[in-house]
Amino acid sequence: MTKSERRKALGKGLHSLLPIRSGPPADAPAQGGEPARERDVQNLPIHQVTPNPNQPRREFDAAAMLELTQSIERDGIIQPIIVRKAALGQYQIIAGERRWRAAKAAGLTNVPVIVRTADDQQALELAIVENIQREDLNPIELAIAFHRMATELGLSHDQIGQKTGKERATITNSVRLLQLPAELQTMIATRRLSPGHARALLKFDDEELQREIALRSIDEGWSVRQIEQFTRPKTSGSKAKSKRPEEPVDPNVKFALSEMERILGTKVRIIESGTGKGKIEIEYYSADDLSRIYDLIIYSPV
Repeated sequence: MTKSERRKALGKGLHSLLPIRSGPPADAPAQGGEPARERDVQNLPIHQVTPNPNQPRREFDAAAMLELTQSIERDGIIQPIIVRKAALGQYQIIAGERRWRAAKAAGLTNVPVIVRTADDQQALELAIVENIQREDLNPIELAIAFHRMATELGLSHDQIGQKTGKERATITNSVRLLQLPAELQTMIATRRLSPGHARALLKFDDEELQREIALRSIDEGWSVRQIEQFTRPKTSGSKAKSKRPEEPVDPNVKFALSEMERILGTKVRIIESGTGKGKIEIEYYSADDLSRIYDLIIYSPV
């Protein structure tokens, strides 16, 4: 595959590196399906195959891995691992790390592979897209994958949607989860806290308050609506601080604020400073995030 052809293949998904065949996607939970054409497959010593450091998946479900290991012990690897050449006779995995891990656990000394030519950018995109399309990443892994496609591959949320088959709003809402503190992200990744509940916490600026509400919502089974309506109870005692009652928000302003946050994928505030005057604050969390927001504002179609 020439450099020009690789550029054209970039973004077309894992099938752009695979031989044409029918059957379920590689690395499906069951190993069924037609094997790849024999001329494309070669056996490599398992120690020459190395995992991809850019693998989006961080967690491998133990029960699913045991099931796959037992399948490989019984039937071998039916769907070859997709790799590319690396330094010193090594081959880096593009797709199929679960099969490689299970093969090691099963004690295999050799694994079937298909060697494909892919540069760093193409390998990264394929690794991310292949995992996203399987829909078995946890919500934080998925958010990180979308964020990496935006920052490392320079893609807009619309472009990510075209490559992954996801709605732009889904991508934007997913990435917003990364604005939460690490402890809450762990709750989301372990599915103690749903993404919907977690996004409702973004309205609170105080991380301790976010944590408090998250724990209460888990313990008491709150709905997303209950989190959205939550206000901190008044503090009793001599150190209590009085708070000015909040003025009701104009529904049109509230809708506009919600739309800006949805499109930009970050917190937005409208601050009124006088009759018909005010300012809009847009938060960003890194130089890459600022560049992403800039592109959305400047280059989005009118």
